[in-house]
Amino acid sequence: MPMTSSDRQRLAASWLTMQTTPELGATREDLAWVVEKVWDLCDDAPNDAFEFILAVLDRDASHATLAVLCAGPLEALLRRHGPRIIGRVERCARRDANFARLLAHVWQSALPKTIWARVQHVRDRHVDCDQPANGYRARSAAGH
Repeated sequence: MPMTSSDRQRLAASWLTMQTTPELGATREDLAWVVEKVWDLCDDAPNDAFEFILAVLDRDASHATLAVLCAGPLEALLRRHGPRIIGRVERCARRDANFARLLAHVWQSALPKTIWARVQHVRDRHVDCDQPANGYRARSAAGH
Protein backbone atom coordinates (compact mmCIF):
# COMPACT_ATOMS: atom_id res chain seq x y z
CA MET A 1 0.00 0.00 0.00
CA PRO A 2 1.46 3.38 -1.00
CA MET A 3 2.34 5.84 1.74
CA THR A 4 -0.12 8.59 2.50
CA SER A 5 0.99 12.19 2.24
CA SER A 6 0.90 12.58 6.03
CA ASP A 7 2.98 9.39 6.50
CA ARG A 8 5.52 10.69 4.00
CA GLN A 9 5.69 14.11 5.71
CA ARG A 10 6.14 12.44 9.11
CA LEU A 11 8.93 10.25 7.72
CA ALA A 12 10.67 13.23 6.09
CA ALA A 13 10.46 15.30 9.29
CA SER A 14 11.72 12.38 11.39
CA TRP A 15 14.57 11.68 8.97
CA LEU A 16 15.67 15.33 9.13
CA THR A 17 15.47 15.28 12.94
CA MET A 18 17.56 12.11 13.00
CA GLN A 19 20.24 13.78 10.83
CA THR A 20 20.78 16.50 13.43
CA THR A 21 20.47 14.30 16.53
CA PRO A 22 23.67 13.14 18.28
CA GLU A 23 24.40 9.47 17.64
CA LEU A 24 24.23 8.57 21.30
CA GLY A 25 21.08 9.24 23.19
CA ALA A 26 17.47 8.30 23.69
CA THR A 27 16.15 10.54 20.92
CA ARG A 28 18.39 8.86 18.34
CA GLU A 29 17.25 5.45 19.56
CA ASP A 30 13.62 6.55 19.28
CA LEU A 31 14.26 7.39 15.62
CA ALA A 32 15.82 4.03 14.70
CA TRP A 33 12.61 3.11 12.87
CA VAL A 34 13.33 5.88 10.33
CA VAL A 35 16.41 4.19 8.90
CA GLU A 36 14.62 0.88 8.57
CA LYS A 37 11.60 2.47 6.89
CA VAL A 38 13.67 4.45 4.38
CA TRP A 39 15.72 1.38 3.40
CA ASP A 40 12.54 -0.68 3.09
CA LEU A 41 11.12 1.94 0.73
CA CYS A 42 14.31 1.97 -1.33
CA ASP A 43 14.19 -1.82 -1.58
CA ASP A 44 10.48 -2.45 -2.08
CA ALA A 45 8.63 0.77 -2.93
CA PRO A 46 10.66 2.93 -5.32
CA ASN A 47 7.83 5.38 -5.99
CA ASP A 48 7.31 5.98 -2.27
CA ALA A 49 11.08 6.30 -1.81
CA PHE A 50 11.19 8.91 -4.57
CA GLU A 51 8.31 10.83 -2.99
CA PHE A 52 10.11 10.67 0.37
CA ILE A 53 13.20 12.23 -1.25
CA LEU A 54 11.06 15.04 -2.69
CA ALA A 55 9.41 15.58 0.71
CA VAL A 56 12.81 15.95 2.37
CA LEU A 57 13.94 18.41 -0.31
CA ASP A 58 10.76 20.39 0.16
CA ARG A 59 11.62 20.82 3.83
CA ASP A 60 15.39 21.31 3.60
CA ALA A 61 17.61 21.76 0.53
CA SER A 62 20.76 22.68 2.45
CA HIS A 63 24.09 21.37 1.26
CA ALA A 64 24.37 19.03 4.27
CA THR A 65 20.94 17.53 3.65
CA LEU A 66 21.60 17.12 -0.07
CA ALA A 67 24.83 15.24 0.65
CA VAL A 68 23.28 12.79 3.12
CA LEU A 69 20.08 12.32 1.13
CA CYS A 70 22.03 11.57 -1.99
CA ALA A 71 24.64 9.29 -0.43
CA GLY A 72 21.90 7.22 1.17
CA PRO A 73 18.39 7.01 -0.22
CA LEU A 74 18.91 8.43 -3.71
CA GLU A 75 21.96 6.34 -4.57
CA ALA A 76 20.30 3.23 -3.12
CA LEU A 77 17.18 3.91 -5.17
CA LEU A 78 19.18 4.42 -8.37
CA ARG A 79 21.26 1.32 -7.69
CA ARG A 80 18.29 -0.93 -6.97
CA HIS A 81 15.66 0.51 -9.30
CA GLY A 82 17.61 2.64 -11.77
CA PRO A 83 15.88 1.51 -14.98
CA ARG A 84 12.47 1.93 -13.37
CA ILE A 85 13.08 5.33 -11.78
CA ILE A 86 15.62 7.12 -14.01
CA GLY A 87 13.00 8.71 -16.29
CA ARG A 88 11.34 10.29 -13.27
CA VAL A 89 14.72 11.46 -11.98
CA GLU A 90 15.46 13.11 -15.33
CA ARG A 91 12.07 14.85 -15.50
CA CYS A 92 12.34 16.11 -11.94
CA ALA A 93 15.89 17.41 -12.45
CA ARG A 94 14.83 19.34 -15.55
CA ARG A 95 12.14 21.26 -13.70
CA ASP A 96 13.51 21.35 -10.13
CA ALA A 97 16.84 23.05 -9.52
CA ASN A 98 17.16 21.64 -5.99
CA PHE A 99 16.69 18.13 -7.30
CA ALA A 100 19.30 18.75 -10.00
CA ARG A 101 21.63 20.04 -7.28
CA LEU A 102 20.98 16.80 -5.39
CA LEU A 103 22.23 14.85 -8.41
CA ALA A 104 25.55 16.68 -8.14
CA HIS A 105 26.21 14.58 -5.03
CA VAL A 106 25.62 11.22 -6.75
CA TRP A 107 28.72 9.09 -7.08
CA GLN A 108 29.02 6.42 -9.72
CA SER A 109 30.12 3.73 -7.24
CA ALA A 110 27.83 0.74 -7.89
CA LEU A 111 25.45 2.43 -10.33
CA PRO A 112 25.00 0.71 -13.68
CA LYS A 113 26.92 2.57 -16.40
CA THR A 114 23.77 3.46 -18.34
CA ILE A 115 22.09 4.94 -15.26
CA TRP A 116 25.27 6.84 -14.35
CA ALA A 117 25.50 8.31 -17.86
CA ARG A 118 21.90 9.52 -17.67
CA VAL A 119 22.43 11.05 -14.21
CA GLN A 120 25.52 12.89 -15.47
CA HIS A 121 23.74 14.11 -18.57
CA VAL A 122 20.73 15.59 -16.78
CA ARG A 123 22.65 17.20 -13.94
CA ASP A 124 25.31 18.68 -16.19
CA ARG A 125 22.85 19.90 -18.78
CA HIS A 126 20.29 21.64 -16.60
CA VAL A 127 21.97 23.21 -13.60
CA ASP A 128 25.19 24.84 -12.64
CA CYS A 129 25.42 23.03 -9.33
CA ASP A 130 27.31 25.85 -7.65
CA GLN A 131 24.48 28.32 -8.18
CA PRO A 132 21.70 28.83 -5.62
CA ALA A 133 18.35 27.47 -6.70
CA ASN A 134 14.73 28.36 -6.07
CA GLY A 135 13.75 24.74 -6.59
CA TYR A 136 11.01 22.60 -5.25
CA ARG A 137 9.86 24.84 -2.42
CA ALA A 138 8.89 27.66 -4.76
CA ARG A 139 6.91 25.35 -7.01
CA SER A 140 5.25 23.65 -4.07
CA ALA A 141 4.10 26.97 -2.74
CA ALA A 142 2.74 27.80 -6.17
CA GLY A 143 0.81 24.52 -6.20
CA HIS A 144 2.81 22.76 -8.94
